[in-house]
Amino acid sequence: MQIRLAEKDLDFVVRTVVTKRGDFENIKGIIRDKPDLINALLDDPKLFQRITNEEEILIKISPYLFFEILLRQARREIQARTYTYEKVGLTTSVPVFDAQKVSDFLKNDEIRIYLADMLSSFAKTQSTVIYFKIGQKYYKRRYSDLDVDDLKELSDLVEEEYKFPLYKRIADVCLFLTGIFPEFIELKTRYSYSRERRPAVLGKERRSLSKYIQEGQDFYRLAADHCPSARAQAIEVFKYLADNFEFVRKPLLYIADRYLCFQKHRWFDY
Repeated sequence: MQIRLAEKDLDFVVRTVVTKRGDFENIKGIIRDKPDLINALLDDPKLFQRITNEEEILIKISPYLFFEILLRQARREIQARTYTYEKVGLTTSVPVFDAQKVSDFLKNDEIRIYLADMLSSFAKTQSTVIYFKIGQKYYKRRYSDLDVDDLKELSDLVEEEYKFPLYKRIADVCLFLTGIFPEFIELKTRYSYSRERRPAVLGKERRSLSKYIQEGQDFYRLAADHCPSARAQAIEVFKYLADNFEFVRKPLLYIADRYLCFQKHRWFDY
């Protein structure tokens, strides 16, 4: 899996990093088909400084490049320390001495590119309306690609050959929510003032954080099993995510806490 930047992203990177030359079109022509050179430019800290200082940055670059830059910055910062924080509940965090392992896996281009692409897919979510007939009456059902129950229901309706993208999306939703919006999950599963568990809404399951994690692992394994054989690299990525799901959440939690903070809804259609 190689980094392929859109033209506007390549232009943004070159104009931000290359400060001692002005022949930007010539530079872009030289590096456009050279992933190693692009990779080196993407590691320049000036990119992170620019995307965090400029307003309306997503008008200038793609969501993919935005999250690629954040993941690289997270790797640099995590690499400089010996521990990461692990959340316990809504307000408590405990240190875990695994920073080197987190930093090392973020150096893996395939995993990091997958995470950046996955995060960018939530910048704009979609819904689908399906019409069906029961007896003499027609009904319609709206499905959201950010709702695990909707996606699981859809995966049960389609033929085997069409299940892969749904399994992948279910796993991605679980990783996204547990990594970027864990407080949303915690709030939904907390006890009410009567100390009785809040009921499920409209028949949907009210999942705990551990349930989302387990389903994320399960559906990444299903995605690996149903992935077209031509995409061997993707199969290995899905297996890695399934086996290391809780660990992979850590850079997402770091990004959410350090860079996105209270503006997460600005970056994600959620």
